[in-house]
Amino acid sequence: PTTLAPQGHQYIKDTNEIDRKFGSKYMVLIGITPKEGNILQPAVLTSVERLTRKLEATPGVVKATLLSLSAHQVKAIRGTSEGFEARPLMEKAPLTLEESRKLKALIEANPTYVNTIVSPDFKTTAVIVELKERADGFRAMMASVKAVVESEKSNGLNISLGGSPVYYDRTEQLSERMGFLFPLALLVIGLLHYEAFRSKQGLILPLVTALMAVIWGTGFIGMSGKQLDIFNSPTPILILAIAAGHAVQLLKRYYEEYHLLRQSGGSMSPREASHEAIVRSLIGVGPVMLIAGGIAALGFFSLLAFKIETIRSFGLFTGVGILSAVVLEMTFIPAVRSLLSPPKFTPDTSREGIWERLTSWASSQVIPEQKRKVTVSVLAAFALVSLMGMSQVFVDNSSRSLFSRDIDIQKDDAFLNNQLGGTNSLYLMVEGPAPDAIKSPQLLKAMESLQRLAERHAYVGKTVSIVDYLKRMNLAMHADDPSQNVLPGTKELVSQYLLLYSLSGDPDDFNSLVDYQYQAAKITVLLKTDKNADVKALLEELGKASKELFGPDVKVRFGGDVTQNVALTETMVQGKLLNILQIGGTIFVISA
Repeated sequence: PTTLAPQGHQYIKDTNEIDRKFGSKYMVLIGITPKEGNILQPAVLTSVERLTRKLEATPGVVKATLLSLSAHQVKAIRGTSEGFEARPLMEKAPLTLEESRKLKALIEANPTYVNTIVSPDFKTTAVIVELKERADGFRAMMASVKAVVESEKSNGLNISLGGSPVYYDRTEQLSERMGFLFPLALLVIGLLHYEAFRSKQGLILPLVTALMAVIWGTGFIGMSGKQLDIFNSPTPILILAIAAGHAVQLLKRYYEEYHLLRQSGGSMSPREASHEAIVRSLIGVGPVMLIAGGIAALGFFSLLAFKIETIRSFGLFTGVGILSAVVLEMTFIPAVRSLLSPPKFTPDTSREGIWERLTSWASSQVIPEQKRKVTVSVLAAFALVSLMGMSQVFVDNSSRSLFSRDIDIQKDDAFLNNQLGGTNSLYLMVEGPAPDAIKSPQLLKAMESLQRLAERHAYVGKTVSIVDYLKRMNLAMHADDPSQNVLPGTKELVSQYLLLYSLSGDPDDFNSLVDYQYQAAKITVLLKTDKNADVKALLEELGKASKELFGPDVKVRFGGDVTQNVALTETMVQGKLLNILQIGGTIFVISA
């Protein structure tokens, strides 16, 4: 996973720091929806309880951030004669109608859990899981979670999965299609070559060049310790296509030279004519091959300037493959061709194929004097229209929109975004200047203001922080008087509430919200979109508001899967602009 993100970008650095402190980086949402009725059925709640216990024991799951109706840190805060107490929201799955009614009342009295683990209509409940990063990819990260989910599937329940790891997992699966697409590409290229040359040499030799270039390029990557990943797995097909295209140019020139030599009626034997044709084709087309191959390889090598490891590997892999094709076509293939029998020479059976007809028609449309000005005018007009179109281009990226809407993960994601707060996570880490800074009412009010600001956007489905729990404590202390749904007024009162909570609850319940010293706190923002433009606008708005609300002594970091997407997009755009300039300069120098 680290190769997919620009590690030097501030959002990635912040995401890694938030992950280090709170274990929050890759969120998976498991939605449980009964086919009939609501979630307050014994069968549904028993399934939630089993899922939670299994996930708590699953390697790779961050237990401190696990949320569900039966998670240990999910407590119901309610008033008592002595103040308030914190008890498990669901100690065991209700078995009677009365117990279900009590559970519903507790959920409604603790709105923090609505739109996070319970939908407002009580038709869907969720288990929110954070996964630890693994070096061997997202399929390995998701495998144990999917195994637990599969064990709980039944006829009466629909279980949905959402979150970025679900999409990365599917992308890694789809990348394995290269095992099918590569031979398919080989077949298509071979058929085109055979149609063009109608000879065994015309079919086989370009494919030998292309396949050896792929082998050399892949071998180089293997020996250098690089990996095939979801970005560069299609590279063998790219090398195959480019290498086969270069090989065709030399082969075509060879046939032309051979036929000219045979038509001249000299004393050369067919084998001597073949050898001479090889030399002439190398002299005639070789310099062009070297220049074209050099430009292509240097263009891909320029991707080494990117700040994303997987893009650098892609550039290196492809550049080496193209250079391999050039070397092979200038050495190995001429040697092999000289060993083969000369092609058959039948000057009276030359044919005009589809390629000749197409190029002949094109020349007849642009070369005649009366059509030259029309051609230039029409294409210039297209260029002007395209320039106008360039002004409408804007930067955006939504990795989920690249998938068909008809596949299961897209349907699940749309359903969960409709039922709950969202399957996309944004984390804000507020860091005070000293321990216990988070207990300051002024800082807590600033956090609340930031939450309300985020919630103004339609694509923000829920925000959660320690603020929500403190407000609930204050409300419970005042017999659920609606006017007391506010933060405690003093730092001392905040400390007393937290102490009172610890007497019946567990101090570790807030490990996913505040650090041990109460110097840093996390705000979770659930979003219903991963569109780069929306997320970036939200980040800019929250960043500006943070400076105004907190002042210079408090630092606010932004992390989560959506910020990783923004960082990737920004780095790709900046790197690509630099890449275009590099390629332009390379072409100019080599051409000059």
